Amino acid sequence: MYQYQPPKRRGGRKALIWILSILVLLVALDFGAKAFAESEAATQIQKQGFPKKPNVSIAGFPFLTQVITRNFHQITISSSNIPVGAVGPVKIKITSLDVVAQNVHLNSNFQSGTASPLHGTVLISLGEIGGILSAVAGILGGGSGGGSVGSLKIVSVGSSELKGSGSFNLPGFNGSGSAVWKVMPAGPNEIDLHLVRSSSGLSSVRSHIADIKLPLSQLPAGLTLTGKVDTSGKGITAHVFARSLSFGS
Repeated sequence: MYQYQPPKRRGGRKALIWILSILVLLVALDFGAKAFAESEAATQIQKQGFPKKPNVSIAGFPFLTQVITRNFHQITISSSNIPVGAVGPVKIKITSLDVVAQNVHLNSNFQSGTASPLHGTVLISLGEIGGILSAVAGILGGGSGGGSVGSLKIVSVGSSELKGSGSFNLPGFNGSGSAVWKVMPAGPNEIDLHLVRSSSGLSSVRSHIADIKLPLSQLPAGLTLTGKVDTSGKGITAHVFARSLSFGS
């Protein structure tokens, strides 16, 4: 008596496994190529004023199709501890930088290209600001008789003000006090800390700490401040922009 036997599926299963293996290999190649490209891009972008190799992340999948056209929708550039200016002998560093570069096009040599525009933010931490203000206030308030400011504890007051408290040893005042500065843009690449109020003991030295300018004149990659600055529990966040960037050779 004839008994029905279902068709064997071993051949179909092998084909499926083979297809899946090919797909896994292609994905692995794609991610490997992307990692290599991100490292090479970081090396070239470092030459645009970064003290160390930044972190670069290329958006989009699959990556290899972008390589074929040499066009990338966007890349993200991140770095930290970047010297950007000075007030006299006091160095100013931005704690972190996060920028998105759009419409990135590579030249045929794959070692140079352009991006436009770039936009993002830079952060100066509260700790960094405290060190800067302590040093700058001591210099500005010292005069010929000398002066110093102890390490200021800085906190954010709302979205646009910073409060500093600590010990002041300046001509006309020696003791503990506090001051509140409003954070404002000043010029294309400068932040102004404008004194809005202070403890009564500091009235005699208000003129020395009334307006402290923080120049960010050495931002990398041709970035400039857009004019928007905010304060938070992390520090001062300034928004930055560049119309275009050329990199590589």
